[in-house]
Amino acid sequence: MRESASDRTSKYIEAASASLKRLQVKGLPATVKEPQVRHVLEMAQGYVKDARHYAEKQKPVTSLACVAYAEGLLDAIRFLELVEF
Repeated sequence: MRESASDRTSKYIEAASASLKRLQVKGLPATVKEPQVRHVLEMAQGYVKDARHYAEKQKPVTSLACVAYAEGLLDAIRFLELVEF
């Protein structure tokens, strides 16, 4: 079954919008420990692995979503100055 990019996009937009409405910023400054950063990096690596898998399975929309998640995680920890490239 071929994926619908517009259906997938709508779902992601709704989910992200709902998260943005619900989230609350915690007390800052926050303490971030190395295991937490490493966990986020492992998640990003997993999403890249998934993106490759879905690309091989001819599911480009899912592949793109996975790699976009990975990039978002990497951007977040870079913007927070927890890693450098």
